[in-house]
Amino acid sequence: MNRRALPALNVVAIGGVHQFPHFVPVACELAARGVMRVTVFVTSAGEAAMVRSLAARLNLPVPEIIEMRLPRSIERAAGKSTSKLLRLIRWARRLRGGNAILCAERTSTLLKRLPGRCPPVIHIPHGAGDRAVGFEPRFRFFDSVLVAGEKDRERLIEQGVVAAERCAVAGPIKVAALARCTAKAPPLFDNDRLTLLYCPHFDASLGSFAVFADRLIERIAADPRYNLIVAPHIRLASGWSEAQRAEWVARSVPGKILVDPGSERSTDMRYTLTADLFIGDVSSQVYEFLVRPRPCLFIDAHGADWQGNPDYAMWTLGEVVPPDCDIGAAVAQAFATHGRYRPLQEARVRRALDGLHWTADGGIAFDPDPIARAASLIEGLIRR
Repeated sequence: MNRRALPALNVVAIGGVHQFPHFVPVACELAARGVMRVTVFVTSAGEAAMVRSLAARLNLPVPEIIEMRLPRSIERAAGKSTSKLLRLIRWARRLRGGNAILCAERTSTLLKRLPGRCPPVIHIPHGAGDRAVGFEPRFRFFDSVLVAGEKDRERLIEQGVVAAERCAVAGPIKVAALARCTAKAPPLFDNDRLTLLYCPHFDASLGSFAVFADRLIERIAADPRYNLIVAPHIRLASGWSEAQRAEWVARSVPGKILVDPGSERSTDMRYTLTADLFIGDVSSQVYEFLVRPRPCLFIDAHGADWQGNPDYAMWTLGEVVPPDCDIGAAVAQAFATHGRYRPLQEARVRRALDGLHWTADGGIAFDPDPIARAASLIEGLIRR
């Protein structure tokens, strides 16, 4: 078939590389099927390289990649948020020129609000967290939303931001894609100590990094029982200077403590798949960690009224402590009480990550495969 005669899917990748595993595998799968022309629009050469790297890890073909350039003067003057909007406006004609648009963030809903024709916009949310921002009003601009599990589908419909017929469960694309790649990675520490993962949120009004990170590093550095990975959400350190990054990386202790302010490993599930305890606040990465149910410890840094609040549903899956707690005792308590939370974790993660099951050897698998499932849903939507 003449490639130009195929329907065109334009994939908007403006939200940052941490979002890529949530939707790029689907773009690659559709490219492999040869049923449509798939083009991924990125904001930089570095992001283009990340798309190619992810495709190679999945052994899938690389779709066409286009860098959405802006004039240098505008690029230098615009802030990060502004540059996203300017790119969407400048490239709107090209982005809206296909049969459908796929994105993992909600800034791209601007394309539906600009004058003129816009094809259907399909959204794959980046993560399966509980915070209300994941269920906000801009969802109404999407023609179709593909979520990771029934947990998110039910809440989107109940809150009236997405009609039931426009919301389908595809399964957790990032988890399915990266679990198969990361499982073969070598261990992060060459010792038998338990490894703690601290994964705070980037929003200072919700997260615990500012009031807890220092104390945690100092306490675990003196404790011979544990290793520690400090891997904040990649957006937390995105505005840091090189000096700030260097200062935090210098807190690492070889063979004991690893501080990662935003490398590829902080987004490819290497840490969440291998750690023994998750320490966090409101990061959706807890659901990626719980693909293998393990102890969790949540830091309530703001005196949240969290009980019964769906925005903090994840806090029912482990111990909740204030940032000035006895860290050693809190960690020990999280390990000791895990049996109480494990059934809740298993039930919750199955609703958050559809199709997940555990194999006899302790591995994880998905049935049906979320990548293929999402690709088939998108193919069906475009061919209606």
